[in-house]
Amino acid sequence: MSLLPGYEFGDERLSRWFDRSPEFDPKLTAQVVEILGNVYDRGEAAVLEQSRRFDSAGLDSIWVTAEDLANSIVPEEDEDALRLAADRIQDFHEVQLSTLVDGWEELPLGWGWRMDAIEEGEDTGFEGQRLLPLESVGVYVPGGKGTYPSSVLMNAIPARVAGVERIVVCTPAREDGTVDPAVLVACQLAGVTQVVKAGGAAAVGLLAFGSSGFARVDKVVGPGNKYVNEAKRQLWGSVGLDSYAGPSEVAVYADGSCSAKVSAVDLLTQVEHAEDNVGVLICRGQKVADAVIAECEGLLIGAAREDVMRSALRNHGVCVVVKDDEEAGRVINRFAPEHLSLHCENAGYLAQQVRNCGCVLIGPDTPQAAGDFVSGPSHTLPTSGAARFSSPVNVLDFLKVQSVSSLTRSDLVELSPVVERFGTMEGFPMHGRGGSVRLNED
Repeated sequence: MSLLPGYEFGDERLSRWFDRSPEFDPKLTAQVVEILGNVYDRGEAAVLEQSRRFDSAGLDSIWVTAEDLANSIVPEEDEDALRLAADRIQDFHEVQLSTLVDGWEELPLGWGWRMDAIEEGEDTGFEGQRLLPLESVGVYVPGGKGTYPSSVLMNAIPARVAGVERIVVCTPAREDGTVDPAVLVACQLAGVTQVVKAGGAAAVGLLAFGSSGFARVDKVVGPGNKYVNEAKRQLWGSVGLDSYAGPSEVAVYADGSCSAKVSAVDLLTQVEHAEDNVGVLICRGQKVADAVIAECEGLLIGAAREDVMRSALRNHGVCVVVKDDEEAGRVINRFAPEHLSLHCENAGYLAQQVRNCGCVLIGPDTPQAAGDFVSGPSHTLPTSGAARFSSPVNVLDFLKVQSVSSLTRSDLVELSPVVERFGTMEGFPMHGRGGSVRLNED
């Protein structure tokens, strides 16, 4: 049996990958409705109940104490890696923020800009905007089949750089009721203010609703399983949310100019998490495809998660054979992958033609794993085709724009007739009187 199905560009069967979107599961929806309703009604008790059911049967509390956090220790090599990654992630997002607010005025809280309310007006007010950090954010960090201290760093550090004061991490407890020390050390490095031992829909509900002694957050970010994403979908409008971050995805384009083994390892990197991960291999010609697939086979034999990766590629992967870079670009933009590796001679040029992907890694010396752990940009990326309209987690996720308007009397004299006209036009005469009442009081 082939490692993954293969088709030439233009085959109608590729629509399965091109037109994918989050699946609607009525049974899952009903389950999450019940979980969220229970958390809304019973708060902490409901979350503890869920955590005991799915994570740790003997769990006595969902709260990680300050002592637990402070006493977390990892091997020196692990701590050094976490610190380097944290520094790079912070540096990247500080540069992003400084670029975004270049030309804005720094205010006691946030940044602002303004323009004259009336152009060339002698006694005019102003119109403008303020850019403000959110007050509180919840970060969901997955557990279960892996340990993800990188997800703490990649989501909490951009929030801290943006100026968020309260950052809460929710992550499932291990079977013994503890949280992996690497996750807790990452929380310390990222400036997390509170850690909760809770996972799945119940954790998202706690962040969105709050509980006795635990204030709700303004926004929830972070990747998760189908229960996490369904909870986010149902809570839309009740709490701020990031993009759809579901099962991992990767697209690798190889034209034969780079090592087939390098292309193979990047394809396998992003299908190592779980059986529902999606891998798309795009190759310039069948000969290149055969070479990369052969290298995949060699890397898989005896690998620690061989069964997981084979299942993901067999059931959710595909190889697409194209004739040139132009066709490759069309495949990439249709697929809109979470991660994209360009292993081709004209990688820099082709990257400029890619509109739809969460993260593009250019050239053979830019591994997928570097983007996952240490490069700097957040690894929380849009999946299931959401890269067509969504972005990776970044400082903008933790900032909001507030409009500001201040008119003078002379501004009002000029604008009031227009206000009144719109009130009449739209059938709201009281709106129209908003200006005239003020002027008629003189």
